[in-house]
Order: sequence, then structure tokens, then C-alpha cells
Amino acid sequence: MCVGSSSRAEASTHNRTLPDMTAFTKPCRPQLRYATQRWCLLFLLVSGSAATQHLQQHSTPSAAAASTQARLTTANPKHGNSASKARILQAAAARPRQDVQQPSLPEFLLARGYKGLAPAVMRNWRRLADKLNTPGSNVTIVTFGGSITVGYIDDSPGSSWVDTVKAWFQGTYAAVNFTVVNLARSGIDVMPAATCWYQLAPQDADLVMIEYSVNGCSNNHICHSFASPRTASYELLVHRMMLRAPGAAFLSVAAFNFFTTSVPRQAMNPEDPGYPGEMVTLPNSYYGSGENFHTRIAHRYGVPVVSIRDALYDVIFDDALLLAATGMRRDDLLSPAAVVHPTTAGHVLYAKIIVYTVRTALANVLGTTPGTPIRRRQQQQQPLPPPISPLAAAEADGNPFCAESSALQQYATNSNGWNWTNPDILPCPHPNCNTYAFSSSGAGQTLQLTVDTQSAATSTNGAALDRMRLTAIYINSKMVKWAGKVGVAVMTCVSGCSCQPVMLSRPVPAANGGQLALAGTEVTLHPQCVVAVTILGSAPNQTGQDFYLTGIAVVPFTKQKPLAVIEKSSINMYMRTFPGALQPRSVPW
Repeated sequence: MCVGSSSRAEASTHNRTLPDMTAFTKPCRPQLRYATQRWCLLFLLVSGSAATQHLQQHSTPSAAAASTQARLTTANPKHGNSASKARILQAAAARPRQDVQQPSLPEFLLARGYKGLAPAVMRNWRRLADKLNTPGSNVTIVTFGGSITVGYIDDSPGSSWVDTVKAWFQGTYAAVNFTVVNLARSGIDVMPAATCWYQLAPQDADLVMIEYSVNGCSNNHICHSFASPRTASYELLVHRMMLRAPGAAFLSVAAFNFFTTSVPRQAMNPEDPGYPGEMVTLPNSYYGSGENFHTRIAHRYGVPVVSIRDALYDVIFDDALLLAATGMRRDDLLSPAAVVHPTTAGHVLYAKIIVYTVRTALANVLGTTPGTPIRRRQQQQQPLPPPISPLAAAEADGNPFCAESSALQQYATNSNGWNWTNPDILPCPHPNCNTYAFSSSGAGQTLQLTVDTQSAATSTNGAALDRMRLTAIYINSKMVKWAGKVGVAVMTCVSGCSCQPVMLSRPVPAANGGQLALAGTEVTLHPQCVVAVTILGSAPNQTGQDFYLTGIAVVPFTKQKPLAVIEKSSINMYMRTFPGALQPRSVPW
């Protein structure tokens, strides 16, 4: 048995003397190593290091924060000393609540979140720096992402990190006019953005920030392959946005879901009977997001990355470390209603991590600090690299036609029995955060739409994209709000064009990415393609027969791209691992 490694042992520490370190058996060594690293990190956080002094030059801590740090500094960090941890938590509890909106973070943790590139390869960052340092400039910032970027929910009802980042820009560059276009939508993965929403972005955007490492990628392996449709969609969003806004600088914002899971200790090691009924709390795995593959894509396109995970992972699961680092507890920063969502204070902390990366990137391309007047110099436009993902390569040079949410209504030619509705009204002020849909209930209800599959979708750079894919966008029944209510429908081609019917049902679990699902089928070319969506009935093991169609798209693609052996094998491996999860795409050969 490992003394001091479990809650049962720790609770009894005050009744006995801890054994000598040499008494720890081999299974205890990893836990001893973790404890040693934990207290070393705590010492770094509370000591008067140069990093802490540098941070204090930019922000004056409140009296409450100074009091908390003083108590932490006097704590005695011995291995297994629950009393010192209790003192740390007691100090946090005594802190006035008005201090909760201003978390801090030492520079060495902020720096962990910076995944930059050499200045010469950061796409358009010099151009952005020039514009920021030109009085009277108009700078447009575009953001994509899920609920973390939307904000205005749970314990942050009036803001998001985007607002705080904008406030920093306005305060740092007071002579510049800033406009933010937030195209994020809650509970959605990257696929609708890559297919539709990038077309809503202004073409003169100056900075594009993309956050999609959580939705559809959290706690699964679905984004751990370049053959994944979701990874391909992330690359497509980057690629298509760079074609749409060629002068924009880009920043990949890799958020993270800092959830924990409780499991029986015996389930972890069935051969060890020493912990009957004891539960162990496990954090989301370090690689439990899409960040690793998204970072490869971002760097390939000259995009720096800010990693919320790397900045916070070593402290966010331990209140003692978190208090020392930020002056706040976990519940102060993450919403108890949904841990994936930051509180108002959490959004401020996320924004500080993001701002650190922005400031560092700007300083690197200028060779000086932001705000210093410089001579304007045009940056040579960098060509786009060939896509990494073989799925992205098949359609990267195409611009889909898309009618989604409020744009869908005009394409219905027979909507008898269907209602035009907003099924989930959210209180956010962003132009894209609410979903509109055609809805109906009951088997046999049919909605007809007419779309142009011949010329509505276009290609770029003279690319030969010889095929079209008809894609339906609909509400996914896996979301808690819709579970048991949403039925199954089928999309067919009625006249003018032809296609194989495609089922509009709950995706396989591994492919689920949130509130919206996409399903596609190849379609022939015709300027008046009549499409029908018909409700078939209930989903398996469910009784509901509601259906919500939120959009329809026509996506140009090709199967003529040559594929290396490893690309084909990666797609085959992905399909064997996640059967049916290639939707809305098909095998690109």
C-alpha cells in the first residue's frame, strides 16, 4: 500500500509519522515523483521570481491578492502535508469576492501557452503590426468557435474572452478603430464553419482567431488523424478563410475541456484489493482535444497557436497550485454548470493567455515592443501550401454553396406541414449564434427545396473540381436537449438531378460533434435540382419524431487528386476504427 497516496491515507496523516522515503514501494514512486513536482511548482508560483516581478510591472495586485500570496509563501510545502493545503484554501476563502474578476498568471505559465513561429513565416503578422501602429486605421477581427468563444452563458452571462481581447486592443492601440465579427455558435464543431460560415466573414479582415479544439474533439480520438473529417474541416476553414481574406493574420486558439472523471481505484488495477470502494479523480487526458493535430495544421499555414491547455494544465486540477498561480479556485474560473465553460473570471484569464501570445507575436515581427512607431512595409504575400489532409485536398479549392439558418428559408418550394422556427434562442449579441430551421413532426412529413447544383458552388485558382456533393445540415439528437425527441429523415433527389438517398439520423457516437450534424451524397449537375427531406419515424430506441433541417449545401470536390500509399492507408485505418464516421464525405478515390 502506498502511504500518503490516497485520500484514506492522507486523512490519517495527522495521527502517525510518515515513513522514510526509502520505505515507499515501487508502485508509489510515480506518486512520490508527482508530489515532489507539485510542491516544486508551488514553490515557483509563490516565490518572488523574476517572472512574477515582471508580471507585477504590468498589473498591480489587490490587497486581497497580496494577502493571499503572503499566506501562500509562508506555507510549509512538505510531502503529504494536508494542513498546508488547508491553509491555502482557507486563504482563498477569505479573499473578498470582488477580486474574483481579475485573475493573474505568472509569466512562465503564460509563456507555456505560446506556440509561435519564426517571424518570417507568420502569415501577415507584420502587416497587422504595421496597421496597428498606424493612427486612424480600421482593424477588423473575426472569431470562430463554439460556446467558449460565444460566451454569454452559464456563469458568464454578459461577456466572453473575445470582449476582453478587444478591450486590450482598444487600450493598447487607442488611435485605431476596432470592429469584431464573432461568428461562433454554441455546441457546434468546425464542419459547418468550414462549409458555410467562413462566407460570412468580411474579406478585408485583419485578424482571424479560430477556436475549435474542444467541440467534437474533446475526450475522443476523432481528431487524432488527418483522415478525420473533422480534422480535414479544420484545415478547410483555415485554407478557405485565407483565400477569402488574403490580407489577414491568423491565430489558432486551442481551448481545452478541463473536466474530471471519478472511477473506482479497483477498476484501474483489479489485481490490487487494497482500496475497496475508493474513488480516484482523473483529469481529461492531456491529449484529449484536437490541439495536437490543429497545431500541425496551423504551423503549416504560418499560424501561431495559443494553448490554453499548456498554460493551465499543470495547475487547474489542484486548488492549491491554482490559488498560487491565479489567486482563484477552480470553481471561480470554470462554471459548475458546465466545466467546459469559463466563468466571467475564467474568460478574463483565457484572454490574458491569448493577449500574451498576441503581444509576443507582434513584438517578434517588429523586433521591438508593440506601440513603437515604425515605417510601413508591405509584407510579401505567402502562397498557400498544399493541404495536409487528403480529405481537405479533395475540396480545398472549392467554394461551396450554402444556405444555412436564416438563409435557408428562401429555398423551400413546398413546406406544407413544416414550421419556420428558432428552436434554441440564445441571449448572445453575435450575428451567427442562433439557429433557424424548418421543423415538423411525424412520419411522412416532406419538405421540398430547390437548389442549383450546376453553378452555385464555385472553384478557385482554376481548380478542376468535377463533382458535387449535396449536404444536409440538421439538429443532432445526441444533444441532451434533443435526445429522445428527434427522429430520422431521408434526403432524396426528386427531379432535375439524381443522387443516392442519404439518411439524416444521429451520427455514430464517435462522429458526433455537437448540436448540428452533416450528411452528404454525390449529386448530378442541374440548375433546378429539387430535393426532398422526408421524416421516416423515430430513431432507434426512441419515440420522438421531430426533425429540424437547418441548412443545405452544395460542395464541389474531386476524386482525381493523386494519393500516396500512406494517405490511403490512413483513411482505411480511420474507417475501420470509426465505421460510418467519414460523413459527410466519401472515400476520395
